[in-house]
Amino acid sequence: MCFRISLFTLLLLLAGTGRTTAQSMPDTANITFDTLIRHLTLNQTGYRSLTAKAKLSWDDGKSQQDFSATMRMKKDSIVWMSITGPMNVEAARVLINPDTFQLLNKINTEYTGRGFSYLNNWLLFPVSFPMLQQILSGEKPDIHEKASTAVYQDSTFIIYAENNNLLEKIWVNSGNYTIAKILLKDKLLTQQMSITFDSYNLLEGKPFSYHRVIEVNRDGAVLILTIGFTKVKLNENLSYPFEVSEKYKR
Repeated sequence: MCFRISLFTLLLLLAGTGRTTAQSMPDTANITFDTLIRHLTLNQTGYRSLTAKAKLSWDDGKSQQDFSATMRMKKDSIVWMSITGPMNVEAARVLINPDTFQLLNKINTEYTGRGFSYLNNWLLFPVSFPMLQQILSGEKPDIHEKASTAVYQDSTFIIYAENNNLLEKIWVNSGNYTIAKILLKDKLLTQQMSITFDSYNLLEGKPFSYHRVIEVNRDGAVLILTIGFTKVKLNENLSYPFEVSEKYKR
């Protein structure tokens, strides 16, 4: 059971400028960290596998690219992605598991195979494989918090949590217990990641955000990834084709 840390300390660390004193929680919304987590868990899809089509936009401050992607995930095991550029031509294929990151550049016929940590260099933020799947599936990233608390402020529940390396702040819509925004802040380096969630619709009876904006700020360098899901299905039998032929340069 996580111990509860000082709300004052967390507010100083994460809330930033502006008023940091939480409003009194109405009687009908007197909810603790643990009960909020239970509500969030009940709203999860509980997927075993997930497939999605999406429009993506990548902006690293130097260039901006729009592309389409087909994503497939097997919980706790695989993230697979096929990226399509202009004229509906497949440009790249990605296969990620808890230990490895593999990329087929189909334009330049190049293959890259690295450890999972290579993805962190690309994203400019330290995420684990479970966290990556949780972000894509719209769940609370599990940072294995050692301290946590929750407040009610401006008609929104706010969760604060931390471990040795990360601070986590989550804005939860009080009407339906869906996640509005997540902020992950590195305690050791000047870097943070924020994810906003909107355009919720029901997916097999559970709320699912069909529009996400992921923004990473590392030492002043900013990258923004926008994801607009167009079709999502759960628990189908999926394949994850990834063949590295001899024509690929390694």
